Amino acid sequence: MSSSYALAQFRRDPATGLRLAPHEGTPAGYLDGGEARLAEIFTTARDLGVTSAELRSHIDDWVTDYHLSAYRATLFDAIGLHAGDARVLELGAGCGAITRWLGEHCGEVHAIEGDAARARVARLRCRDQDNVEVYVGNYSELDEHDAFDLVTLIGVLEYGHHYHPETDDPRRAAELNLAVARRALRDDGLLVLAIENRLGLKYLGGAREDHSGRPYDSVHGYPGGGPAQTFNARELRSLVTAAGFGEHALLLPFPDYKLARTIVNADAMRPADRIHNWVDTPAPDRGAERGPIPFDETLATREVAAAGLLADLSNSFLVVAFAGDPARAAERHGLDLDWVARHWSLDRRAAFTKRATLRRGDAGAPDVVEHEPAAPAQDPDAPEERRRVAAVCGISQRLGPEPFRHGDLLVLRAHEALVAEGVGARLAALVREHAGWLEGHYGTGHADEAGVALLAGTAFDATWWNVVVDPVSGAWSPIDEEWDLGGPLPLDAVLRRTLEHFALRHRAQLPAPWATLPATQFAAHVLAEAGMPLGSERREVLELLEREIAHALGPFPAGDLQVDRVNVLALAEEAIARPGLLAAYRDRFDAADPVTLVLYEPAPGSPDVTERLVAALEAVGLAREGGPDLVLVAPPEPVDGADATVASGVAAVLSTTGYASSAFADLPHFGEDAMDDLAALVTRWTAAPLAA
Repeated sequence: MSSSYALAQFRRDPATGLRLAPHEGTPAGYLDGGEARLAEIFTTARDLGVTSAELRSHIDDWVTDYHLSAYRATLFDAIGLHAGDARVLELGAGCGAITRWLGEHCGEVHAIEGDAARARVARLRCRDQDNVEVYVGNYSELDEHDAFDLVTLIGVLEYGHHYHPETDDPRRAAELNLAVARRALRDDGLLVLAIENRLGLKYLGGAREDHSGRPYDSVHGYPGGGPAQTFNARELRSLVTAAGFGEHALLLPFPDYKLARTIVNADAMRPADRIHNWVDTPAPDRGAERGPIPFDETLATREVAAAGLLADLSNSFLVVAFAGDPARAAERHGLDLDWVARHWSLDRRAAFTKRATLRRGDAGAPDVVEHEPAAPAQDPDAPEERRRVAAVCGISQRLGPEPFRHGDLLVLRAHEALVAEGVGARLAALVREHAGWLEGHYGTGHADEAGVALLAGTAFDATWWNVVVDPVSGAWSPIDEEWDLGGPLPLDAVLRRTLEHFALRHRAQLPAPWATLPATQFAAHVLAEAGMPLGSERREVLELLEREIAHALGPFPAGDLQVDRVNVLALAEEAIARPGLLAAYRDRFDAADPVTLVLYEPAPGSPDVTERLVAALEAVGLAREGGPDLVLVAPPEPVDGADATVASGVAAVLSTTGYASSAFADLPHFGEDAMDDLAALVTRWTAAPLAA
């Protein structure tokens, strides 16, 4: 290198906390226009974390979405990285979104950024992380050897030719910068690299090139130059190998690496996986509305995957490259690459965020899809948020593994109908067929006051994206039955939300005039064509229902949901045996408090339980007039799922011993010395301060 330096030579600037290069090197400045606003947000924010709901509340355009969205972290969540003592070098820190994640999960982070303004923003994002150092300098001039466990190059390699001191050739600059990363790594280290694909399917479909803003710019080979130049899959693999990385894994982020919602393991996928079902289409035109698309990108993705070209035409790449033995590196960093595809649902209340993973079955067993809480839903406060939503709205979430079902999603048939004849009879026929299947699979045998068939609450999300069509028999099967509304819902509510979400997701692929009309109007029109017209009053009812459900599940803090009363559970026999528990409750709560003590006897026909319980209540003064609200639940006969039903309606348990039933295991338990803590929970749920 013409001029190089090690991190140890950087000097600290006492005014900013940044570390500055020992001498003025080659300028490497880049700004996206959001630096000032981000600095203001990070200066005042109390929660700077990757999954911060506070930061998410500031998202209102592409720049803030890119820097503040929790989807920035899916690149690392995908590979399972959790080496808590790892020493990390981040090349190109930007405004600190990735830096922040690294600081939360790794031992020591050294992040270098070429522009001082952006480096200051990154420092603010990580101001409460003592294990993070931010440097200002051109990473192309960095000279580190065998010093790091992990090096990252996220959205940076494509800019190198503008800032490299030795060359302005994009490929040569990339070679030299990958060499910087390789030299810095220890033998069991790894490189994580993310970059766009110059031949991405969205670019072939006319989307503007993400850096230059010009359609077909990368497809034409950047004839006018530009701020960045990316590579195709073959070129990128060659560059990584030439830099001295013996082996690497190629992963495919969709819609791109910037905010990846799905990541596919290119080396593990098979044709039978029909992996196109996992890819949300069409891909967005970052920073602008996607213009008219010359072909249906959803169907094209299916054909591309079937032809074995998905890796070549993916919009972005994520590369995990190994400096030495992959097995050692995987063990060192806790890597998990033993999966086919992963998908994240993060646009929700934190407690309901989810990750779905397609894995091969062990020893010839069927493949499985694992549905599990994503990082925000693993927060200690998440169970209370889930209970509060259930108490207010009756909605509960069910996660767990399910067998992988081979076949295409039903939504592909909707796209085929659109391509074949537009919004016409074929699409209407699909809606009628969907309606018949819903009633046959989820029907309760009852109808609402409008005469519309009622479905079980588990049908809420049985939309075209959650129904698989068997490729041999043509039979329909539901997948991902994640939600239970806790009560029935009308058939037309599911049909309407299916059509509305279809129009919202695929607006750029709808024919005129539907691409420019409201999604609600599209849904009403297709339902009418299917013989199920909605009057204005019915439309208003269904739209209100959808808004209420969206508010219950959407990306809001739990504090915006309050209940009128909180139910607290006590086991009848324990209450009888432990009068001190009842006395403590009596001393803390009275009739004016919005709380009900539910005394539950799970053993049907328990002898004299009512008489003995009344006596126990009278003995401690809880049966007096004006005392706390009480209710006895004692089924005379066995009821299937009684424990689960009771547990779903209470917020906490009054107990010192705990219950044998697993239905109550996740509920918070309060003993006689924790009545103030129970009162605090009641206050949180009802927003009604209780007397001390």
